[in-house]
Amino acid sequence: NKSTRLPGTKSRCWFCLKLKRQLIMRVTDVRLRLNIGAQFRALWLLKSRRRISDTGAEAILTARGVPVVDPREILSPAYPRIIEVVDPPPQPSVLQDWKTEVKDTPCHVFNKRFSPLIGMPQVQCLTNSVVQSSLPKSVLDCATKITEEEDKKVKEAIFHAHLLDSFQAKLPKVINMDRPGWNERREYGIPFGRKHKTLTYQLLLLLDQQVPGALERQLVEDTLTQVTLKHSDSLMQINHEAAFIVSSLTPLPQLADNAEIKSLQEETLPDIYPLSPLVNCRAFNTYCLKDSYGVASNNLYPHTIFIHQNQSRMKLSEDQFAGISLLHAFSHAAAYAKATGSIVGSNLEKPVVLQVVHMHRQYFHMGVFQLNTLNLTGTTKNIFWTQPWEPLFSKCCFQAAQPVLEGYNPRVFELLKGLHAQC
Repeated sequence: NKSTRLPGTKSRCWFCLKLKRQLIMRVTDVRLRLNIGAQFRALWLLKSRRRISDTGAEAILTARGVPVVDPREILSPAYPRIIEVVDPPPQPSVLQDWKTEVKDTPCHVFNKRFSPLIGMPQVQCLTNSVVQSSLPKSVLDCATKITEEEDKKVKEAIFHAHLLDSFQAKLPKVINMDRPGWNERREYGIPFGRKHKTLTYQLLLLLDQQVPGALERQLVEDTLTQVTLKHSDSLMQINHEAAFIVSSLTPLPQLADNAEIKSLQEETLPDIYPLSPLVNCRAFNTYCLKDSYGVASNNLYPHTIFIHQNQSRMKLSEDQFAGISLLHAFSHAAAYAKATGSIVGSNLEKPVVLQVVHMHRQYFHMGVFQLNTLNLTGTTKNIFWTQPWEPLFSKCCFQAAQPVLEGYNPRVFELLKGLHAQC
């Protein structure tokens, strides 16, 4: 019929219409075609899980004298599937001789993945600490202005860590909020952990050259500190890693004297009721009660700990960032105090003072912590001097095959000099 015409076509030829119909049907058939093997496996999986209903046939056959036999007496069971398990080679670990045991009392375990839900107030209640809104005067006095030579070397260290490193690895997936659910392409580059370590090591070398007497200090890399304490009626354990620990032959001087410590007893901690300080920390029944400080020598005193936040998807506000710094400083100071045995009851014979530098991408947060007591619900309080975080730069990338650094902030290295000059 020449008058019939396929919708969307201009041809009325019978042969063209038949060919177009065959093409359309062929595409449709391919789209609706199922794999026989996959369909059989899906049907077998579905039918094998169905429960057999009682139809009453067994009672009828038994009433008529027909013997009914259990099929398990005739059919042999399936052969067991033997899976050969190959033990992996032993990995070197700091906790190689530690054995976890199942306990009756649950323990709240804090690790590097913990993020305070409320920020600094939650960590204050956890560590029984009072926060001062600026660094100590001794640190600020030593934070001298950066020279042109130091400025040049710091920029070279940034370029070396972020752009000029030849190491390449597959970077984590990027979540684009403009296109949710879109599978972004994985890229190769320098991981954040390597950038942080390279930059920290370069800055420490530069600080050792600028600060007299700093070459006598000891530097330990990749340490693990574990300390177990009691908070109210609950047991908590803090497991923290430090990228670097700088130890000195002499302890840092006590910043707050006994009179100031006594005057802080009347200061109240933030009220986070009805939440508990342990609100977002899981409790486990399998743990080890052994305490350990990252540096094994008792002749070395903690000076500065450097911690890195390498989790790419861990979004932290400034308040949470500072809270993590306080928690790390408290755990290292408490582990050192328990390792040296300088505790009388729950208070310390002499306060432990250490400094913390917390780094995430281009942001630096610095603080000074003084541990006065391990009684986390008593009147005697610990002290943490802190300040807002400082970005070292805003942008570091290649533009037209040239390394470009934008928004460089020399104040970061000045504060690092002030911390490194303490002795």
